[in-house]
Amino acid sequence: MYRYSTIIILLVFGTTTFAQNVKVSEGHSVRNDDSYSIIGKINKNILLFANRADSYEVIAYDDNMAEQWRKIVEFDSKRAKILHIADGPDDFTIVYRYNKRGKIYTQAVKMSGDTEILQTDTMDVQANRSFFSPSETILSKNKRYLLVYETELNNRIHARIFDMQSMETVWTKVFALNDIELDRDLADVVISDTGQAYFIFSKNNRRAKKEENHFIVMHYDDDNGTADYYIYSMKGRVWLDVKFAYDNMNNRLVGAGLYSEKRYNEAKGYFYLNIEPLNTDDYTLNFQPFDSKFIVKVVGKAADKVSGINEVNVQELVLRQDGGLLMIVERNRRHNRRASTYMPTTYATRQLNELHVDYHYEDILLFSVHPDGELHWKDNLQKRQFSQDDDGRFSSYFLMHTRSNLRFLYNDEIRTDTNINEYIVNGKGRQERNSIYNSKKENLMLLLKEAVQVASNELIVPSERRSTFKLVKITY
Repeated sequence: MYRYSTIIILLVFGTTTFAQNVKVSEGHSVRNDDSYSIIGKINKNILLFANRADSYEVIAYDDNMAEQWRKIVEFDSKRAKILHIADGPDDFTIVYRYNKRGKIYTQAVKMSGDTEILQTDTMDVQANRSFFSPSETILSKNKRYLLVYETELNNRIHARIFDMQSMETVWTKVFALNDIELDRDLADVVISDTGQAYFIFSKNNRRAKKEENHFIVMHYDDDNGTADYYIYSMKGRVWLDVKFAYDNMNNRLVGAGLYSEKRYNEAKGYFYLNIEPLNTDDYTLNFQPFDSKFIVKVVGKAADKVSGINEVNVQELVLRQDGGLLMIVERNRRHNRRASTYMPTTYATRQLNELHVDYHYEDILLFSVHPDGELHWKDNLQKRQFSQDDDGRFSSYFLMHTRSNLRFLYNDEIRTDTNINEYIVNGKGRQERNSIYNSKKENLMLLLKEAVQVASNELIVPSERRSTFKLVKITY
Protein backbone atom coordinates (compact mmCIF):
# COMPACT_ATOMS: atom_id res chain seq x y z
CA MET A 1 0.00 0.00 0.00
CA TYR A 2 1.35 3.42 -0.95
CA ARG A 3 2.22 5.38 2.18
CA TYR A 4 3.32 8.91 2.93
CA SER A 5 3.23 10.99 6.09
CA THR A 6 4.00 14.44 4.71
CA ILE A 7 3.59 15.31 1.04
CA ILE A 8 6.88 16.37 -0.46
CA ILE A 9 6.82 18.75 -3.40
CA LEU A 10 10.15 18.21 -5.13
CA LEU A 11 11.89 20.95 -7.03
CA VAL A 12 12.62 18.72 -10.00
CA PHE A 13 9.90 18.37 -12.62
CA GLY A 14 9.52 15.13 -14.53
CA THR A 15 8.46 15.83 -18.11
CA THR A 16 7.71 12.23 -19.00
CA THR A 17 4.00 11.39 -19.32
CA PHE A 18 2.55 7.90 -19.22
CA ALA A 19 -0.43 6.42 -21.00
CA GLN A 20 -3.38 5.79 -18.70
CA ASN A 21 -4.91 2.34 -18.33
CA VAL A 22 -8.60 2.47 -17.40
CA LYS A 23 -10.60 -0.51 -16.08
CA VAL A 24 -14.33 -0.36 -15.28
CA SER A 25 -16.31 -2.75 -13.07
CA GLU A 26 -19.75 -4.13 -13.79
CA GLY A 27 -22.59 -1.94 -12.55
CA HIS A 28 -24.56 -2.43 -9.31
CA SER A 29 -28.09 -1.16 -8.82
CA VAL A 30 -28.35 1.34 -5.97
CA ARG A 31 -31.27 2.73 -4.01
CA ASN A 32 -31.55 6.22 -2.60
CA ASP A 33 -30.66 5.02 0.90
CA ASP A 34 -27.61 2.98 -0.20
CA SER A 35 -24.09 4.32 0.27
CA TYR A 36 -20.67 3.05 -0.75
CA SER A 37 -17.16 3.66 0.64
CA ILE A 38 -13.92 2.64 -1.05
CA ILE A 39 -11.85 0.88 1.63
CA GLY A 40 -8.63 0.63 -0.36
CA LYS A 41 -6.36 -1.98 -1.89
CA ILE A 42 -5.53 -4.91 0.41
CA ASN A 43 -3.78 -8.12 -0.68
CA LYS A 44 -4.10 -7.09 -4.35
CA ASN A 45 -7.88 -6.76 -4.02
CA ILE A 46 -9.76 -3.49 -4.18
CA LEU A 47 -12.35 -3.51 -1.39
CA LEU A 48 -15.65 -1.66 -1.40
CA PHE A 49 -17.92 -1.28 1.63
CA ALA A 50 -21.66 -1.22 0.86
CA ASN A 51 -23.96 0.29 3.48
CA ARG A 52 -27.53 -0.72 2.64
CA ALA A 53 -30.76 -0.15 4.52
CA ASP A 54 -30.90 -3.76 5.74
CA SER A 55 -27.30 -5.05 5.49
CA TYR A 56 -23.57 -4.29 5.35
CA GLU A 57 -21.40 -5.88 2.69
CA VAL A 58 -17.78 -5.94 1.51
CA ILE A 59 -17.16 -6.47 -2.22
CA ALA A 60 -13.73 -7.39 -3.63
CA TYR A 61 -12.40 -6.65 -7.14
CA ASP A 62 -9.24 -7.81 -8.87
CA ASP A 63 -6.83 -5.65 -10.90
CA ASN A 64 -9.12 -5.87 -13.92
CA MET A 65 -12.05 -4.62 -11.79
CA ALA A 66 -13.80 -7.99 -12.06
CA GLU A 67 -15.77 -8.89 -8.95
CA GLN A 68 -14.09 -11.68 -6.95
CA TRP A 69 -16.43 -12.11 -4.01
CA ARG A 70 -18.86 -10.35 -1.70
CA LYS A 71 -19.43 -11.03 1.97
CA ILE A 72 -22.03 -9.87 4.48
CA VAL A 73 -20.56 -8.09 7.52
CA GLU A 74 -22.39 -8.24 10.84
CA PHE A 75 -22.00 -5.76 13.68
CA ASP A 76 -23.34 -5.74 17.23
CA SER A 77 -26.47 -4.00 15.96
CA LYS A 78 -28.36 -4.13 12.68
CA ARG A 79 -28.76 -0.36 12.94
CA ALA A 80 -25.10 0.50 13.45
CA LYS A 81 -23.98 3.92 12.25
CA ILE A 82 -20.62 3.80 10.50
CA LEU A 83 -18.31 6.55 11.74
CA HIS A 84 -15.04 5.77 9.98
CA ILE A 85 -13.30 3.16 7.82
CA ALA A 86 -9.49 3.10 7.69
CA ASP A 87 -7.35 0.75 5.64
CA GLY A 88 -3.98 -0.73 6.55
CA PRO A 89 -1.37 -2.73 4.61
CA ASP A 90 -3.05 -6.08 5.39
CA ASP A 91 -6.32 -5.19 7.12
CA PHE A 92 -8.93 -2.49 7.68
CA THR A 93 -10.76 -1.11 10.71
CA ILE A 94 -14.37 -0.01 10.94
CA VAL A 95 -15.51 2.29 13.76
CA TYR A 96 -19.25 2.38 14.35
CA ARG A 97 -21.83 3.40 16.93
CA TYR A 98 -25.11 1.86 18.09
CA ASN A 99 -27.75 2.24 20.81
CA LYS A 100 -28.64 -0.56 23.21
CA ARG A 101 -30.78 -0.39 26.34
CA GLY A 102 -30.44 3.33 26.79
CA LYS A 103 -26.69 3.44 26.20
CA ILE A 104 -24.54 4.48 23.24
CA TYR A 105 -21.66 2.16 22.32
CA THR A 106 -18.72 3.20 20.14
CA GLN A 107 -17.09 0.07 18.76
CA ALA A 108 -14.05 -0.70 16.60
CA VAL A 109 -13.53 -3.91 14.65
CA LYS A 110 -10.36 -4.84 12.74
CA MET A 111 -10.77 -7.22 9.79
CA SER A 112 -8.42 -9.02 7.45
CA GLY A 113 -8.53 -8.48 3.71
CA ASP A 114 -11.08 -11.30 3.42
CA THR A 115 -13.27 -9.85 6.26
CA GLU A 116 -12.15 -12.25 8.99
CA ILE A 117 -12.51 -10.51 12.36
CA LEU A 118 -9.06 -10.03 13.90
CA GLN A 119 -9.79 -7.84 16.90
CA THR A 120 -12.58 -5.76 18.45
CA ASP A 121 -12.62 -3.04 21.09
CA THR A 122 -15.30 -0.98 22.80
CA MET A 123 -14.01 2.57 22.56
CA ASP A 124 -16.71 4.23 24.64
CA VAL A 125 -20.01 3.60 26.46
CA GLN A 126 -22.22 6.49 27.49
CA ALA A 127 -25.82 7.10 28.50
CA ASN A 128 -28.19 8.01 25.69
CA ARG A 129 -27.94 11.76 25.23
CA SER A 130 -29.89 14.62 23.73
CA PHE A 131 -28.61 17.92 22.36
CA PHE A 132 -25.52 16.32 20.83
CA SER A 133 -24.17 17.00 17.37
CA PRO A 134 -23.40 14.11 14.98
CA SER A 135 -19.96 12.59 15.57
CA GLU A 136 -16.96 13.85 13.61
CA THR A 137 -13.81 11.82 12.94
CA ILE A 138 -10.26 12.86 12.01
CA LEU A 139 -7.52 10.36 11.16
CA SER A 140 -3.84 11.17 11.59
CA LYS A 141 -1.67 11.21 8.45
CA ASN A 142 0.01 7.95 9.43
CA LYS A 143 -3.46 6.39 9.93
CA ARG A 144 -2.64 5.31 13.45
CA TYR A 145 -4.72 7.66 15.60
CA LEU A 146 -8.41 8.44 15.18
CA LEU A 147 -10.05 11.40 16.90
CA VAL A 148 -13.80 11.03 17.46
CA TYR A 149 -15.68 14.00 18.87
CA GLU A 150 -19.15 15.51 19.21
CA THR A 151 -20.44 18.75 20.71
CA GLU A 152 -23.06 19.26 23.41
CA LEU A 153 -25.24 22.34 23.90
CA ASN A 154 -22.83 24.42 21.80
CA ASN A 155 -20.22 24.79 24.57
CA ARG A 156 -18.90 21.30 25.41
CA ILE A 157 -16.74 18.92 23.37
CA HIS A 158 -16.75 15.17 24.06
CA ALA A 159 -13.55 13.79 22.51
CA ARG A 160 -11.57 10.56 22.48
CA ILE A 161 -8.39 9.39 20.77
CA PHE A 162 -8.25 5.78 19.59
CA ASP A 163 -5.05 3.92 18.61
CA MET A 164 -5.92 2.00 15.42
CA GLN A 165 -2.72 -0.06 15.72
CA SER A 166 -3.10 -1.36 19.27
CA MET A 167 -6.92 -1.12 19.16
CA GLU A 168 -7.00 0.78 22.46
CA THR A 169 -8.51 4.08 23.58
CA VAL A 170 -5.68 6.48 24.40
CA TRP A 171 -7.79 9.07 26.22
CA THR A 172 -11.34 10.33 26.67
CA LYS A 173 -12.08 13.89 27.74
CA VAL A 174 -14.98 16.34 28.05
CA PHE A 175 -13.97 19.97 27.44
CA ALA A 176 -16.27 22.57 29.04
CA LEU A 177 -15.63 25.83 27.18
CA ASN A 178 -16.11 29.38 28.47
CA ASP A 179 -17.18 32.18 26.13
CA ILE A 180 -17.16 29.82 23.14
CA GLU A 181 -20.09 29.10 20.83
CA LEU A 182 -19.02 26.04 18.91
CA ASP A 183 -21.31 26.40 15.90
CA ARG A 184 -19.85 29.86 15.33
CA ASP A 185 -16.33 29.77 16.79
CA LEU A 186 -14.90 26.31 15.96
CA ALA A 187 -12.59 26.93 12.99
CA ASP A 188 -10.76 23.61 12.63
CA VAL A 189 -9.58 20.45 14.41
CA VAL A 190 -6.16 18.86 13.85
CA ILE A 191 -4.47 15.65 15.05
CA SER A 192 -0.77 14.83 14.84
CA ASP A 193 0.92 11.50 14.07
CA THR A 194 1.61 11.11 17.80
CA GLY A 195 -2.05 11.49 18.75
CA GLN A 196 -1.92 15.13 19.92
CA ALA A 197 -5.24 16.95 19.40
CA TYR A 198 -5.62 20.66 18.57
CA PHE A 199 -8.95 22.49 18.54
CA ILE A 200 -8.77 25.92 16.88
CA PHE A 201 -11.42 28.56 17.68
CA SER A 202 -11.94 31.99 16.16
CA LYS A 203 -13.29 34.97 18.12
CA ASN A 204 -14.59 38.34 16.88
CA ASN A 205 -14.11 37.53 13.21
CA ARG A 206 -16.30 40.38 11.98
CA ARG A 207 -15.64 43.89 10.75
CA ALA A 208 -17.17 45.61 13.78
CA LYS A 209 -14.63 43.90 16.08
CA LYS A 210 -11.77 43.23 13.70
CA GLU A 211 -9.22 44.83 16.05
CA GLU A 212 -10.10 42.12 18.60
CA ASN A 213 -10.15 39.28 16.06
CA HIS A 214 -8.00 36.32 17.16
CA PHE A 215 -7.54 32.55 17.08
CA ILE A 216 -7.55 30.41 20.20
CA VAL A 217 -5.60 27.14 19.95
CA MET A 218 -6.59 24.53 22.53
CA HIS A 219 -4.14 21.66 22.94
CA TYR A 220 -4.83 18.68 25.17
CA ASP A 221 -1.95 16.64 26.59
CA ASP A 222 -3.07 13.43 28.28
CA ASP A 223 0.21 13.15 30.19
CA ASN A 224 -0.77 15.97 32.53
CA GLY A 225 -4.54 15.83 31.97
CA THR A 226 -4.92 19.54 31.27
CA ALA A 227 -5.91 21.59 28.26
CA ASP A 228 -3.72 24.57 27.34
CA TYR A 229 -5.01 27.63 25.47
CA TYR A 230 -2.97 29.99 23.28
CA ILE A 231 -4.12 33.21 21.59
CA TYR A 232 -2.95 34.59 18.23
CA SER A 233 -4.20 37.97 17.03
CA MET A 234 -5.29 38.53 13.41
CA LYS A 235 -3.78 42.03 13.55
CA GLY A 236 -7.01 43.84 12.74
CA ARG A 237 -7.97 41.71 9.73
CA VAL A 238 -11.01 39.52 9.04
CA TRP A 239 -10.59 36.07 7.51
CA LEU A 240 -12.90 34.57 4.87
CA ASP A 241 -11.75 30.95 5.05
CA VAL A 242 -8.95 29.06 6.78
CA LYS A 243 -7.55 25.56 7.23
CA PHE A 244 -5.01 24.13 9.66
CA ALA A 245 -2.74 21.08 9.47
CA TYR A 246 -0.01 19.46 11.54
CA ASP A 247 3.44 19.31 9.95
CA ASN A 248 4.71 16.01 11.36
CA MET A 249 8.09 16.30 9.66
CA ASN A 250 8.91 19.70 11.19
CA ASN A 251 6.68 19.38 14.29
CA ARG A 252 4.73 22.58 13.67
CA LEU A 253 1.06 23.52 13.67
CA VAL A 254 0.39 25.49 10.49
CA GLY A 255 -2.61 27.35 9.12
CA ALA A 256 -3.34 29.33 5.99
CA GLY A 257 -6.34 31.22 4.73
CA LEU A 258 -7.77 34.23 2.95
CA TYR A 259 -8.36 37.63 4.50
CA SER A 260 -10.49 40.62 3.53
CA GLU A 261 -10.42 44.34 4.24
CA LYS A 262 -13.26 46.66 3.22
CA ARG A 263 -15.46 44.11 1.43
CA TYR A 264 -16.08 41.07 3.58
CA ASN A 265 -16.86 38.74 0.65
CA GLU A 266 -13.68 39.59 -1.28
CA ALA A 267 -10.30 38.05 -0.54
CA LYS A 268 -7.64 40.74 -0.53
CA GLY A 269 -4.78 38.34 0.12
CA TYR A 270 -3.63 35.26 2.00
CA PHE A 271 -2.27 34.81 5.51
CA TYR A 272 0.01 32.15 6.98
CA LEU A 273 0.40 31.04 10.63
CA ASN A 274 3.14 28.70 11.82
CA ILE A 275 3.34 27.69 15.51
CA GLU A 276 5.92 25.74 17.52
CA PRO A 277 3.72 23.56 19.81
CA LEU A 278 6.40 23.16 22.48
CA ASN A 279 7.11 26.89 22.58
CA THR A 280 3.92 28.69 21.59
CA ASP A 281 5.63 32.10 21.75
CA ASP A 282 7.64 30.94 18.75
CA TYR A 283 5.30 31.59 15.83
CA THR A 284 5.13 33.28 12.44
CA LEU A 285 2.13 35.27 11.18
CA ASN A 286 2.43 36.74 7.69
CA PHE A 287 -0.12 38.58 5.50
CA GLN A 288 0.48 38.80 1.76
CA PRO A 289 -1.85 40.90 -0.46
CA PHE A 290 -2.74 39.81 -4.00
CA ASP A 291 -1.29 41.97 -6.75
CA SER A 292 -3.72 43.59 -9.18
CA LYS A 293 -2.50 41.57 -12.18
CA PHE A 294 -3.30 38.29 -10.43
CA ILE A 295 -6.75 39.54 -9.38
CA VAL A 296 -7.57 40.56 -12.95
CA LYS A 297 -6.25 37.24 -14.28
CA VAL A 298 -8.58 35.30 -11.95
CA VAL A 299 -11.67 37.52 -11.97
CA GLY A 300 -11.41 38.57 -15.61
CA LYS A 301 -12.39 42.21 -15.09
CA ALA A 302 -10.60 45.51 -15.40
CA ALA A 303 -8.39 46.45 -12.47
CA ASP A 304 -10.47 49.52 -11.66
CA LYS A 305 -13.60 47.37 -11.19
CA VAL A 306 -12.27 44.77 -8.74
CA SER A 307 -10.19 44.99 -5.58
CA GLY A 308 -10.17 41.32 -4.55
CA ILE A 309 -11.26 37.78 -5.42
CA ASN A 310 -14.71 36.62 -4.40
CA GLU A 311 -16.45 33.21 -4.16
CA VAL A 312 -13.32 31.42 -2.91
CA ASN A 313 -12.77 28.60 -0.41
CA VAL A 314 -9.61 26.99 0.94
CA GLN A 315 -9.89 23.33 -0.06
CA GLU A 316 -6.71 21.84 1.39
CA LEU A 317 -3.12 22.43 2.47
CA VAL A 318 -0.26 20.38 1.04
CA LEU A 319 2.81 20.46 3.29
CA ARG A 320 6.26 21.00 1.83
CA GLN A 321 9.39 19.26 3.09
CA ASP A 322 11.05 22.55 4.02
CA GLY A 323 8.21 23.58 6.37
CA GLY A 324 6.29 25.66 3.84
CA LEU A 325 3.03 24.68 2.22
CA LEU A 326 0.88 24.81 -0.88
CA MET A 327 -2.55 26.33 -0.23
CA ILE A 328 -5.22 25.13 -2.69
CA VAL A 329 -8.18 27.46 -3.18
CA GLU A 330 -11.20 26.92 -5.41
CA ARG A 331 -13.70 29.43 -6.76
CA ASN A 332 -17.23 28.04 -6.36
CA ARG A 333 -20.73 29.26 -5.79
CA ARG A 334 -24.32 28.08 -5.81
CA HIS A 335 -27.32 29.97 -7.12
CA ASN A 336 -30.94 29.32 -6.17
CA ARG A 337 -33.57 30.18 -8.74
CA ARG A 338 -37.26 29.56 -9.10
CA ALA A 339 -38.47 28.34 -12.49
CA SER A 340 -42.11 28.68 -13.50
CA THR A 341 -43.59 25.84 -15.50
CA TYR A 342 -47.08 25.90 -16.98
CA MET A 343 -48.89 22.56 -17.10
CA PRO A 344 -52.21 22.31 -19.00
CA THR A 345 -55.09 20.56 -17.26
CA THR A 346 -58.66 19.82 -18.23
CA TYR A 347 -60.09 22.83 -16.42
CA ALA A 348 -57.37 25.47 -16.18
CA THR A 349 -53.71 26.22 -16.53
CA ARG A 350 -51.77 25.52 -13.35
CA GLN A 351 -48.49 27.25 -12.59
CA LEU A 352 -45.84 25.27 -10.75
CA ASN A 353 -42.92 27.05 -9.14
CA GLU A 354 -39.90 24.79 -8.75
CA LEU A 355 -36.73 25.71 -6.95
CA HIS A 356 -33.58 24.82 -8.87
CA VAL A 357 -29.99 25.07 -7.67
CA ASP A 358 -27.11 25.88 -10.04
CA TYR A 359 -23.60 24.85 -9.02
CA HIS A 360 -20.51 26.60 -10.39
CA TYR A 361 -17.03 25.21 -9.70
CA GLU A 362 -14.37 27.29 -11.41
CA ASP A 363 -10.64 28.02 -11.23
CA ILE A 364 -8.24 26.37 -8.78
CA LEU A 365 -5.87 28.92 -7.24
CA LEU A 366 -2.46 27.77 -5.97
CA PHE A 367 -0.23 29.59 -3.48
CA SER A 368 3.14 28.06 -2.66
CA VAL A 369 4.38 29.60 0.60
CA HIS A 370 7.84 29.56 2.20
CA PRO A 371 8.23 28.64 5.90
CA ASP A 372 8.40 32.38 6.76
CA GLY A 373 5.07 33.02 5.00
CA GLU A 374 6.57 34.76 1.99
CA LEU A 375 5.17 33.81 -1.40
CA HIS A 376 7.22 31.37 -3.49
CA TRP A 377 4.86 31.28 -6.48
CA LYS A 378 1.17 31.49 -7.33
CA ASP A 379 -0.99 30.44 -10.27
CA ASN A 380 -4.53 29.59 -11.30
CA LEU A 381 -5.65 26.41 -13.05
CA GLN A 382 -8.55 27.29 -15.30
CA LYS A 383 -11.68 25.17 -15.40
CA ARG A 384 -15.40 25.90 -15.76
CA GLN A 385 -17.82 23.36 -14.28
CA PHE A 386 -21.57 23.88 -14.18
CA SER A 387 -24.35 21.57 -13.01
CA GLN A 388 -27.91 21.71 -11.71
CA ASP A 389 -29.66 20.04 -8.78
CA ASP A 390 -26.87 17.51 -8.09
CA ASP A 391 -25.29 19.01 -4.94
CA GLY A 392 -22.17 19.59 -7.04
CA ARG A 393 -21.20 15.92 -6.54
CA PHE A 394 -19.54 15.56 -9.96
CA SER A 395 -17.69 18.90 -9.86
CA SER A 396 -14.46 20.13 -8.23
CA TYR A 397 -11.31 17.95 -8.48
CA PHE A 398 -9.27 15.08 -7.07
CA LEU A 399 -5.67 15.68 -6.02
CA MET A 400 -3.28 12.82 -6.77
CA HIS A 401 0.15 12.85 -5.10
CA THR A 402 3.22 11.48 -6.83
CA ARG A 403 6.90 11.74 -5.94
CA SER A 404 7.67 14.44 -8.50
CA ASN A 405 4.41 16.39 -8.90
CA LEU A 406 0.76 16.87 -8.06
CA ARG A 407 -2.05 15.91 -10.45
CA PHE A 408 -5.39 17.73 -10.34
CA LEU A 409 -8.04 15.56 -12.06
CA TYR A 410 -11.48 16.95 -12.94
CA ASN A 411 -14.49 16.48 -15.23
CA ASP A 412 -14.27 18.97 -18.07
CA GLU A 413 -18.09 19.09 -18.25
CA ILE A 414 -20.72 17.57 -15.99
CA ARG A 415 -22.22 15.00 -18.35
CA THR A 416 -21.55 11.43 -19.51
CA ASP A 417 -19.78 12.48 -22.70
CA THR A 418 -16.91 14.43 -21.17
CA ASN A 419 -13.15 14.40 -20.99
CA ILE A 420 -11.36 13.73 -17.72
CA ASN A 421 -8.61 16.34 -17.68
CA GLU A 422 -5.61 16.82 -15.43
CA TYR A 423 -3.21 19.58 -14.52
CA ILE A 424 0.28 18.38 -13.59
CA VAL A 425 2.05 20.85 -11.29
CA ASN A 426 5.60 20.59 -9.97
CA GLY A 427 7.30 22.21 -6.98
CA LYS A 428 8.35 25.30 -8.95
CA GLY A 429 4.83 25.93 -10.24
CA ARG A 430 5.39 24.66 -13.76
CA GLN A 431 2.27 23.06 -15.13
CA GLU A 432 0.93 21.12 -18.06
CA ARG A 433 -2.61 20.13 -18.97
CA ASN A 434 -3.68 16.78 -20.43
CA SER A 435 -6.87 15.03 -21.41
CA ILE A 436 -6.59 11.47 -20.05
CA TYR A 437 -9.96 9.76 -20.60
CA ASN A 438 -13.40 10.18 -22.19
CA SER A 439 -16.38 8.80 -20.30
CA LYS A 440 -18.79 8.39 -23.24
CA LYS A 441 -17.93 4.77 -24.11
CA GLU A 442 -18.69 3.42 -20.64
CA ASN A 443 -21.55 5.87 -19.96
CA LEU A 444 -19.98 7.07 -16.71
CA MET A 445 -20.54 9.99 -14.36
CA LEU A 446 -17.35 10.09 -12.31
CA LEU A 447 -17.41 11.30 -8.70
CA LEU A 448 -13.82 12.48 -8.68
CA LYS A 449 -14.16 14.19 -5.29
CA GLU A 450 -14.75 10.74 -3.78
CA ALA A 451 -11.80 9.01 -5.48
CA VAL A 452 -9.17 7.15 -3.42
CA GLN A 453 -5.49 6.90 -4.30
CA VAL A 454 -4.37 3.30 -3.68
CA ALA A 455 -0.82 3.46 -5.09
CA SER A 456 1.66 6.05 -6.28
CA ASN A 457 0.32 5.62 -9.84
CA GLU A 458 -3.21 4.32 -9.27
CA LEU A 459 -6.58 5.65 -8.11
CA ILE A 460 -10.10 4.28 -7.79
CA VAL A 461 -13.02 6.51 -8.80
CA PRO A 462 -16.72 5.79 -8.16
CA SER A 463 -19.29 6.44 -10.87
CA GLU A 464 -23.02 6.84 -10.35
CA ARG A 465 -25.55 7.25 -13.14
CA ARG A 466 -29.27 6.43 -13.23
CA SER A 467 -29.16 4.26 -10.10
CA THR A 468 -26.14 2.30 -11.38
CA PHE A 469 -22.89 2.31 -9.40
CA LYS A 470 -19.51 1.36 -10.92
CA LEU A 471 -15.86 1.56 -9.90
CA VAL A 472 -13.20 2.87 -12.27
CA LYS A 473 -9.47 2.19 -11.86
CA ILE A 474 -7.07 4.65 -13.52
CA THR A 475 -3.41 3.57 -13.69
CA TYR A 476 -0.60 5.78 -14.97
